[in-house]
Amino acid sequence: MKYFVVHTILLSLCLTSCASRPANAQSGEPVFTVTTENPDDQIDIKNEKGISTVDIRSPTGIGSARFVLESGTMPERVVMRLHLKGLEELRLVSDQTTIAASASSSNLFRLTDQRVISSGNEYSITPIDPLWMKIEIVSSQAIETIPLKDGYFEITISNEFIQNSGDSFEIQWIDFYR
Repeated sequence: MKYFVVHTILLSLCLTSCASRPANAQSGEPVFTVTTENPDDQIDIKNEKGISTVDIRSPTGIGSARFVLESGTMPERVVMRLHLKGLEELRLVSDQTTIAASASSSNLFRLTDQRVISSGNEYSITPIDPLWMKIEIVSSQAIETIPLKDGYFEITISNEFIQNSGDSFEIQWIDFYR
């Protein structure tokens, strides 16, 4: 009888503690606070099945956004959609690491370089590096030419960068150097 009572009490405590948590804490869905450099920049975040898709619209083409995880857990994957005409430079910044990518700003889109800046050291990376960002154009244009008239740049941020960034990271972009 004592055994049954103890288990019943423990089960009740467990159910009560689970029920008292906010819904996003139970699901682990990330909730971010986003701060942009330019007030005209628009950021929309959708979370689905462990993937956070971030749409960024930047009328000036130059800006940054800081993401701070307020609740939940960091997503398994983050995909950024930059609605820009070009992508001269992109930087992902965390307290530990900065990843910078450069691309051609004339005619055909061509990724020219990705590099990591960490602890004062800078080195180039290749697609086999765990910090590599997949960057591609998503467009209905037959040929992916710059300036991009329709579509966006889709950047898949490496899982290693996301998991090592703690509870915050920043993205910085320049569509064309002016």
